[in-house]
Amino acid sequence: MSNEIEFTPGFHEKMPFEEYAKVDALNGSSIIHMRRSPMKYRHEKDHPSPPTPAMEMGTIKHRMILEPETVGDVAVWGLEANQKIRDGKAWNDFLAANEGMMILTVKELADVEGMVASALRNAPIRHYAAAGGTTEVSMFWQHPYTKRRCKARVDKIIPETHTIFDLKNTTDCHSYRFGAQAYKLGYHIKMAHYFRGYRELTGVEPNLVLGAIDSKAPHESAVYRIPKDVILQGMEELDALVAKLEECEKSGNWPGEYEQESELSLPAWSRTDDWDDVLE
Repeated sequence: MSNEIEFTPGFHEKMPFEEYAKVDALNGSSIIHMRRSPMKYRHEKDHPSPPTPAMEMGTIKHRMILEPETVGDVAVWGLEANQKIRDGKAWNDFLAANEGMMILTVKELADVEGMVASALRNAPIRHYAAAGGTTEVSMFWQHPYTKRRCKARVDKIIPETHTIFDLKNTTDCHSYRFGAQAYKLGYHIKMAHYFRGYRELTGVEPNLVLGAIDSKAPHESAVYRIPKDVILQGMEELDALVAKLEECEKSGNWPGEYEQESELSLPAWSRTDDWDDVLE
């Protein structure tokens, strides 16, 4: 990559995300794609997705909770009568007039403000938000076994207690549902990646904490400590994915999820005789 940023091990505070993204190293979000298939991983690496409106909402929500002094101005789309569809001349003019600013719709801004206000009523979230530390920290280290270059970007590090605090949106913050989401999205693998990076750079095993905020009103929230057994499970899966990645890099073969014939299985509800209930 001609515009690649130099890899320098350590903690980098306030590094712009654009620079972080240009550092050629393995991160937790990308290795998760290997769970689906090497083909999926390779496609995402070669065709990175641009930031989505949901990602921009997440960024400004994090800033409003963890570093409100950095929020700055937000351009709000939908205040004028001709601001209905994010396409066409009105939209292009709006983009040009607000270049470099975060853009949210009226509804998106209301949702973010609701999530922030509700989250800050949660005592543990207030505790971690107020604790001394650094937000938006970029970490760079070498994998202890493979010597592969690794990186991570975490919401907040609290050095006094060696705590990494991350905020996540969720459809349901209650433990049994959020736990299922955490496994499906590979949060335990990402947390293991953070754990290893912090330990490699400091020699100390960090405390890992996740804050979960419901995306729909009334925006309930919860804070979860990540126990050691979850970290160990994540570490085991992480190492297996890295090993698979290295095999694919050596062979040049990036197979899809299904490379062999398999039998089709139908969902459990297909066995019911009450089709009216199924189709409702």
